Amino acid sequence: MHRNFGLCLKKMCPDHNLASKNYGAEQPLKNQDGVASALQYTPPVYRETEGCSFIEFYAYDPAKGKMRRKRIKTNRIKGVMKRRQYVRDVINRLTEQLHRGWNPWIAKDTTDLQTVEEALNRYENHVEKMMSNNYYRKETYSGYKSYIKILREYITKENPIYYMYQFDRKFCSAFLDYVFIARNNGAQTRNNYLNFLRVLCGYFVEKCYMNSKPTDGITPISKRLFTKERTTIPLEIIGKIAGHCKEHEPHFLFACYLLYYCFIRPVEMTRLKVRYFNLRKGTVTIPASCSKNKKEQTITIPKKVLFYGIHLGIFSAPMDYYIFSYGLRPGKEEINPKHFRDHWDNLRKPLCLRPEWKFYSLKDTGITEMLKNKVAAIGVRDQARHSSLAITELYTDHSEEANPIIQELDGTL
Repeated sequence: MHRNFGLCLKKMCPDHNLASKNYGAEQPLKNQDGVASALQYTPPVYRETEGCSFIEFYAYDPAKGKMRRKRIKTNRIKGVMKRRQYVRDVINRLTEQLHRGWNPWIAKDTTDLQTVEEALNRYENHVEKMMSNNYYRKETYSGYKSYIKILREYITKENPIYYMYQFDRKFCSAFLDYVFIARNNGAQTRNNYLNFLRVLCGYFVEKCYMNSKPTDGITPISKRLFTKERTTIPLEIIGKIAGHCKEHEPHFLFACYLLYYCFIRPVEMTRLKVRYFNLRKGTVTIPASCSKNKKEQTITIPKKVLFYGIHLGIFSAPMDYYIFSYGLRPGKEEINPKHFRDHWDNLRKPLCLRPEWKFYSLKDTGITEMLKNKVAAIGVRDQARHSSLAITELYTDHSEEANPIIQELDGTL
């Protein structure tokens, strides 16, 4: 009777040897990509071995990248007639579910599957469009492109995922660990990547690739736990930098002047053209298209800086030339801000500059010195183009010495 039941099920499932012939070794598939691979399966069949009976079929497992066998034991069903009916019902139900796109290794219906590659490509097209329409600054665009590149490398080399349901909180957390630990980046860089993931997942939710943001609940590393890697530079070192540049890097010294006295950011300096300078008034106007805060603002150029630029012949160049092009001389081509950092690195060895003294430290040091020289905080705020006095006052050192002006105060009270 038991043997007849097996023969009956074989007639009911004519392809009953298909799985063992084609997928017994569970080889990875090579001829299917994307969602199509997750839809692959073999028809469910009934099998009997000594002391065990079961229904089995193969379905593609995205986590392993290959077909994987699924077994449903039927031993617990007592009685041949009951087991026969149970097996028939289960096989019919499984066949219908598999045909409709169900996959036992995926937590959701494959009819709604979307690939990570498709979603990333769509987001990358969005970033390109935002850049081409001037909604993103160049450095914002470059930052997003860099984040996407590192994310793709991580998926390819470290943690392969294929479908959007796998882009979950566990994956995001592991990626941040990869950035922070494996790539040996600082806490601030890790926080920057978390901000990128939040933006990316927000886009995925908007485009219905996700129902909710998996980054919710992932917290940044508190800034109280780490200090800024960049510090101000002692004034005696500032003097050595000026002397060295005047002799060996005269055009780089002009860039140092603009950062130290005018607080113009490196990326803004790469966009400055000769026509933005008013030599008669002693000012430079930074257009909204060049500015970090997207506002047109005019700032004062100290005579020392202005006369040095005239001495170098910078303002004799055509009006539409960038003041810093290749070789940090005026030219038609806009350069990458990295050129300034490269020139700064050339100073490190001859001047024994410490790692925390970076090119951008010149701005911090310049603001601090200007405040020490009793320039009104509101004037420093306008020169540095800070949004509030509170930001400017962060650069104020609190002296441990008594203030003689306050000591002599004799007010109304």
